[in-house]
Amino acid sequence: MPLIIFLIALLLLPSTALSMASGTYTVREVIDGDTIVLLNGEKVRYIGVDTPEVNEPFYLEARVRNMVLVLGKPVRVSVCGMEQRDKYGRVLAWVYSDGALVNETLLREGLGRALMIPPCGLVTARQFELAESEARSRKLGVWGPAAQAGVPTIRSDEAWLHIGRMVKLKGVVQDVIHFGNSWYLDFGGPDAFRAVVLPRALPEFERRGIDLHAFKGREVAITGIITEYRGRPEILIDSPSRLE
Repeated sequence: MPLIIFLIALLLLPSTALSMASGTYTVREVIDGDTIVLLNGEKVRYIGVDTPEVNEPFYLEARVRNMVLVLGKPVRVSVCGMEQRDKYGRVLAWVYSDGALVNETLLREGLGRALMIPPCGLVTARQFELAESEARSRKLGVWGPAAQAGVPTIRSDEAWLHIGRMVKLKGVVQDVIHFGNSWYLDFGGPDAFRAVVLPRALPEFERRGIDLHAFKGREVAITGIITEYRGRPEILIDSPSRLE
């Protein structure tokens, strides 16, 4: 009886409480460009790369490329020992297929942006940054004219007209505010557009030596999806590459 109770309790544990060993696993499903499902049911989130969301340019290309690389294949999953799972319960890992690091391949082909969330993201930060830089210099994928062609360039005072759309927004930063764990690039006025630099992006800004205060008074371009929060249009910045 105690054994049965123990097994039932184990099954009821949240996924974040369970560990998964590094090893070779078969991929059952590809959810998008940076998330897969293994044959054992575990969801795996690639470390260090953020591929386009469903309503962003090159979402389909990233997902299909990921399918070609891993779907139905045995892959080597190297689980991050410092933080095995994210807040959604997904296993954080570097995934190798046919000897190549899939996380890096997607970046090198311009199918994602480098995302250095500590602690795991810092392990391959330099390597992935170089892969992203190569794609940018070659204007591949999300860095190329095809991606930009479908993204309108707008002024910051036009943000309200583009809620829910992917845009390249240009304007002058009136103020830089640090509140709580986030930083805000304010474009003027209580109801005006603002860009929110998420806490998870701050280590990468620091690592690249980017001082957010330096943006005050400067004209910038921000690429992302405009959302509305408490009566204000905003774009969430999860990587320095979204800000020019």
